[in-house]
Amino acid sequence: MLLPEQMTKVLIIGSKDHLEETVNILYGLHTVHLVDFPPDVEGFTLGSPLSAASEASGKLLKLRAVEKDLEIKEPKTPEPIPAERVKNEIDRAIASFETEISDVVGSKTKIQQRLGELEQKKRDLQPFTALPLDLEMYRDYKSITVFVGSVRSSPEGVLRESLDQFELFADDEERFVALFVPRADAEEAQRILVQHGFSEINLPPGVGRPEKTLEEVDGEEAILRKGFEEVQGKLEKLRDRHSAFVLASEEELSITVEKAETPLRTGATTHSFVIDAWVPSKGLEVLKNEISTKMGEGVYIELLEVKDRKDTDEGEEANVEEIPTKASNPRPSNLFEYLVELISTPRYNEIDPASVISIFFPIFFGLMVGDVGYGIPFIILGYLGLKKCTSNEWRTIATALFFGGIFTVIFGVFLFGEALGMHFAPSAYGEITWSSLLGIELPHSIDLGVFSIPIGVFSKLHDVKILLYISIWIGIVHLFVGFALGFANVAMRRGLKHALFEKFGWILILAGGVFLLVLMIDVLILLKPMAMTDLRLLAGTGLLVAGMAICLKGEGARVMLELPGLMSNVISYTRLTAIGMSKAGLALAFNSISIEMIAPGGGIMIALAILVFIVGHLMIFILAIISAGLHGIRLQYVEFFMKFFEGGGLKFNPLKISRKYTTEV
Repeated sequence: MLLPEQMTKVLIIGSKDHLEETVNILYGLHTVHLVDFPPDVEGFTLGSPLSAASEASGKLLKLRAVEKDLEIKEPKTPEPIPAERVKNEIDRAIASFETEISDVVGSKTKIQQRLGELEQKKRDLQPFTALPLDLEMYRDYKSITVFVGSVRSSPEGVLRESLDQFELFADDEERFVALFVPRADAEEAQRILVQHGFSEINLPPGVGRPEKTLEEVDGEEAILRKGFEEVQGKLEKLRDRHSAFVLASEEELSITVEKAETPLRTGATTHSFVIDAWVPSKGLEVLKNEISTKMGEGVYIELLEVKDRKDTDEGEEANVEEIPTKASNPRPSNLFEYLVELISTPRYNEIDPASVISIFFPIFFGLMVGDVGYGIPFIILGYLGLKKCTSNEWRTIATALFFGGIFTVIFGVFLFGEALGMHFAPSAYGEITWSSLLGIELPHSIDLGVFSIPIGVFSKLHDVKILLYISIWIGIVHLFVGFALGFANVAMRRGLKHALFEKFGWILILAGGVFLLVLMIDVLILLKPMAMTDLRLLAGTGLLVAGMAICLKGEGARVMLELPGLMSNVISYTRLTAIGMSKAGLALAFNSISIEMIAPGGGIMIALAILVFIVGHLMIFILAIISAGLHGIRLQYVEFFMKFFEGGGLKFNPLKISRKYTTEV
């Protein structure tokens, strides 16, 4: 469960006549991780695509063009079509699409092009409506030069000083001008205009008032837009009629192309093919039986090696990473695999942390929130997310909410005894409780006859010291587990001796630190006297010195630099209490404001108090998800993973076909 599945490397050899059927068998098993055949092996070349690749690729290009023309989008709930029907009808469908859709798409393209031209024409004409001139008055002069364009400031004053003859027309803001000057003065006029930020505008064609031309453009545009709506309506009908089959056909053709191009990853000679692959050891017999039953003696499977978890003496780091990692976590631990993959895929010869995260993360989440009023919605949201969501990201969030919510309720009932920031039973601290709010006496424990289970042992705001103490002990246990996993990893890869020097020394250092921590609490906090013969002092010092000696032997002097890091790791777990305190403080504030300050006013104030209560706790609810989620996973990634996890593995990626729009019997 903690280790990835054991992998076996196989070599599959056969004649080229059997290649296509062999590929179909491998895709159907979903257990064969293909290894790309190296191109430089003497006597071999890379394989060639199957005959179906070229034809299927051509059809696929046509279908994708149809999909683009119809603007087909992925449906939320697709209705799969039988793959056999798609194969039988795809040629006729593509021919039908080309004739049925091309005319409509062509009309749409022409209308869009003309609308674009009209939009540009309107933009060109718009400035000229501000001047009292017809369009033909701007052109075709023999002795006059016309400048038309925009300016930053009016050039009229300078023009009057420099030119004897000119005529200037400007809009109300004097930012668009038309200047008429004799050809002899054109160069001077242009110089003056440039000084005033002149930017020339091309003269639009046409005659008469620009306003009239704009009306004609608007009229033509209205007709075209009506035609465009009609074309869009036809395309929508075509989309509704054909989208399901287009998506199904694209999927089927993509599958055909993928299978047909698989030989590019294999080796080949003139008459045979060679496939290198990894297979989970427990699935090897199934592969052999499938090949022998369906292919007979035409294809031969040779077992190359059953890969163990040890590193070679030469330090086979690169080869180890090439062995695919197939996680073997049972439910619900497998729901936490994506949290590990966000950092890196575990190596083949490395313990998969997903199972350990599935235990510690919900506990940390529950401790940081610890409130029934938030835990129940967490469980509901998480359950719905696991039922409805398909992406890894949202399913991971739903998993954290669901299992974190379970522990939030457990700790909210038995450890803190509170819901929405209020304790169930009467409190000795004078806070608002559900007992006082509802006017009923809620118990402090659940009586089971033989024994009773206490409810609400601690208060987040008043039992801070003991909660900090508990959180540190939780951190110590978490770190011990991390070092133990690291010890197991190193022992598995390189033997017990390496594990002793690399990890066991740190276990001793942590154990010694625990003894000394207990002693310091007694001396510094409880003010008890310390004796030099105290067993905790002797054991702690001895373990600490022994651990440092082992680490110095295995890792050298850098261990001295890493010691403060271990202490900070332990202290980091106090966030389990700090997050809970902050949440409880916010809840207490909103409860006091709404219930004690606003609600006693009566009338409309009660409605306001309810609004403040709901909005305040909704804000705390969202902050609880963010803070507990982020800090909970941070303790896994930083404090925990650093003790044993390396990652960098290759994820198991078997040959398989995933169908969404088609079904195969």
